[in-house]
Amino acid sequence: MSLLGSAVLVNWGGIVEEKEIEYNEWHSKEHMPERISLPGFLRGLRAVGISGTHLNHKYFMMYEAERKEVFTSKKYLERLNNPTEWTKEILSNYLCPSRTICSVISSKSIGVGGYLSTIRFLNENIPNNQNVENLKSFVPKMLKLSGVTGMHVILGDSSYGQINTKEKKYRSSQGLNDQIISQAVIIEGLNYHSLETAIRSFKNKCSLKESNDLIINYYICQNILTQQDLLNK
Repeated sequence: MSLLGSAVLVNWGGIVEEKEIEYNEWHSKEHMPERISLPGFLRGLRAVGISGTHLNHKYFMMYEAERKEVFTSKKYLERLNNPTEWTKEILSNYLCPSRTICSVISSKSIGVGGYLSTIRFLNENIPNNQNVENLKSFVPKMLKLSGVTGMHVILGDSSYGQINTKEKKYRSSQGLNDQIISQAVIIEGLNYHSLETAIRSFKNKCSLKESNDLIINYYICQNILTQQDLLNK
């Protein structure tokens, strides 16, 4: 799934267990359509963690946009400051929110892979061998691995779009503010085994070690929504 546009809004987090079914209904039937209907939004995605994923990291969401300014536009901010009652209820039960506006550095794929792995870099001090330009150089090699269908490298901006909106207030109801990433890698594949092998290879090539500042998760795609889907309703 080659990313559309030059910017993405990426989100990781969880939801209290008793609200999980309702969360999925809300996100697919209200939240994503609401967002994708705004000018400049191109596509939305939600993925759920494989069995064993920590509750705090169970969901990965991404919105693709024409450019970064879409995420600070007047119409988008109006939406963020006027959440629906359903949005207030769901976000009040959100766990460990992570939300960052990012520039797309590289994006290559062959269609849509049903499985995703995300590598989050939280530390702003990135070694040269792990910066986005170096990670970008591995994209063609990773796509040659069996079962890998796509790879995307994105660069976070901690100074962009961090406005204290009403939605942000509700997201922090469980006591945590939005976590900001410095950069991330998203790898798509045909199955978990292919991604696990690819991630192992990628970690070795880039000398990556999982820690509180470098988080790796595996997901299964649940729902994708585009502008065309809304037009066909």
